[in-house]
Amino acid sequence: MTRKQDPYALPASGAARARAERQQRLRARRAASSPSAPGGLSRRFLLWAVGGGAAVGLIAFSLAWPSMPLAAYVGAGAWAAWSVAAFGVRALVARGAARR
Repeated sequence: MTRKQDPYALPASGAARARAERQQRLRARRAASSPSAPGGLSRRFLLWAVGGGAAVGLIAFSLAWPSMPLAAYVGAGAWAAWSVAAFGVRALVARGAARR
């Protein structure tokens, strides 16, 4: 704890001690709220997977627009491909972290 402190420095004031304790509490809270394992399903990842899939699906839908029934299938297929790829990459990350 005191290894990197200046031995000739004055002791910390009450306000400095309170800031340090608050920083430690914030770090502990952030560590507790983050996913426990690499490859875990966080809210951020789910938003990225579903939102990215929706964007890719809409782009594919708009590119295939003139033939309407086919356009819906192309959009849904692009969304599904994006989602499968996102979860596949997440599974590979979890698998790689488990090997360490």
